[in-house]
Amino acid sequence: MNTSIPFISDRQVAQALDFRSVAAALGAAFASLAAGAAAVHARQRTDCRDLRLSTMGAVWAERGVAGVKVYPTVRGQFSFSILLFDVLTNQPLAVLDGNEITRLRTAAITALVASKAGPLRPRKLAVFGAGLQGRAQAEALCEWFDFEQVALVDPAGQSGWADTLAHRAGCPVAFTTPEAAVRGADLVVTATRSATPVFDGAWLAPGAFVAAMGISAPKGRELDDTTMDRAGRIILEWMPQSLAEAGEVVLWQGRTDSAPLVDLPQLYAGDAPWRAEGQGITVFKSVGIGLADVAVAHLAVSRILQCNTAAEGALP
Repeated sequence: MNTSIPFISDRQVAQALDFRSVAAALGAAFASLAAGAAAVHARQRTDCRDLRLSTMGAVWAERGVAGVKVYPTVRGQFSFSILLFDVLTNQPLAVLDGNEITRLRTAAITALVASKAGPLRPRKLAVFGAGLQGRAQAEALCEWFDFEQVALVDPAGQSGWADTLAHRAGCPVAFTTPEAAVRGADLVVTATRSATPVFDGAWLAPGAFVAAMGISAPKGRELDDTTMDRAGRIILEWMPQSLAEAGEVVLWQGRTDSAPLVDLPQLYAGDAPWRAEGQGITVFKSVGIGLADVAVAHLAVSRILQCNTAAEGALP
């Protein structure tokens, strides 16, 4: 009998998953967290000289799984792996490449939260950063919403990708300046590695939805105090980790005890409405939590191993 642990590659994950299925899995996981049927293993970082090792994970009791994502940071670059366990049998389910899962879940959670807390019919999208995650954010949102215009900001952005996105989204897509991108935008996404704010919050339209996920460290921020001051609602993934890691919140000079902070477990529990009243800015700050990785890894394992079992059963 073969007792080896299955290995699932980034390529297999990309073939098995899509943004909408990932968003559905994330919604189910956060609903479980709100109901006490899941728990988060907060990110832990260990530094030695210029190297870092990080771990994060979760127990999803409702689905009978637990897992941990581990990744070193070497010269500013990440390499992700995930180990998933079946807690009913107390046996490992699979080892997965974690790069594609991280890409998918980070973009999908933006689309999920924007669909619940953002403008009902957004017409203009602005995206800062056209790297791997910036492209994923734009692609996920363009699949979810029917935009009339997409504005991109990235000095190193590739016009060829913008043309491809325009074809897929069915609307004009172009690189422009930060101010031109933000003015009139219904959704603004920042997916950069910048440790300082990338636009002036005074440019934001009333009622705009702003999602920031490029930085998960307390000493860096993509959003300025003006944006945070104008926010009528600031949505975090999971309060304990976000309050320690989200630079936008940690470095916010105007923050008070009455700051309009709410996290996804509170929203899924019904403790607060998804959409705030009035024309205030809504900010969603994502730092990434292990529950998201476990939820998407579980979805990938379920689909891929099920397909493998079906294929083996079909053999003569």
